[in-house]
Amino acid sequence: MKRLALAVITLVLMLPNLSNATLITSSIVSSTGSFNNNAALLNDGIIPVESTLWQAGTNVWWEDSFAPTFTLDFGDLYNLNDVLVSVDNNDSYEITWSDDLASWSNLFTINSSYGEVTWGMDTFSTDILHSEYIADIDFTTVQARYLRIKAINGDFGISIGEFQAFGNKVSEVPEPSTLAIFALGMIGLASRRFKK
Repeated sequence: MKRLALAVITLVLMLPNLSNATLITSSIVSSTGSFNNNAALLNDGIIPVESTLWQAGTNVWWEDSFAPTFTLDFGDLYNLNDVLVSVDNNDSYEITWSDDLASWSNLFTINSSYGEVTWGMDTFSTDILHSEYIADIDFTTVQARYLRIKAINGDFGISIGEFQAFGNKVSEVPEPSTLAIFALGMIGLASRRFKK
């Protein structure tokens, strides 16, 4: 009985840490600078095949400047757990986050040396279970409403194919008291079963 109770309590305490993160529906609220194609392509769910042309029609691309920045708005505060991004392999990109659109903090930087392809588009993920996981960009969960990407270095032929965020709404995370009540209920049900 004690083992069952301990197992239930352990499971309940782990629930918030289990991968219940989902793709955060977001929209581009702002973009700066000049670029080719529509900024909405950045989070349309189409991830370019690796090593494809950086000027492909599914990408947002530009030349001769690092100026464009693209900002996602989640519409509410989220626990941001993971990010997936597809970018041109020989450029560097900075990803920052904010909860108020006024102050920004660095989430991670993709250096041109991180990818495994030698030409074209490359995919990077902070999800340790994803095949494109890169440990150098992994981060601790933050509470954010906005996520921004911009190029910071490269060959002046810049491209972003996809920019996705994963997490759960802060207001949807179960409170510890709710988890404790759930655990007690499970222990009660288990003990009742064993008494029979």
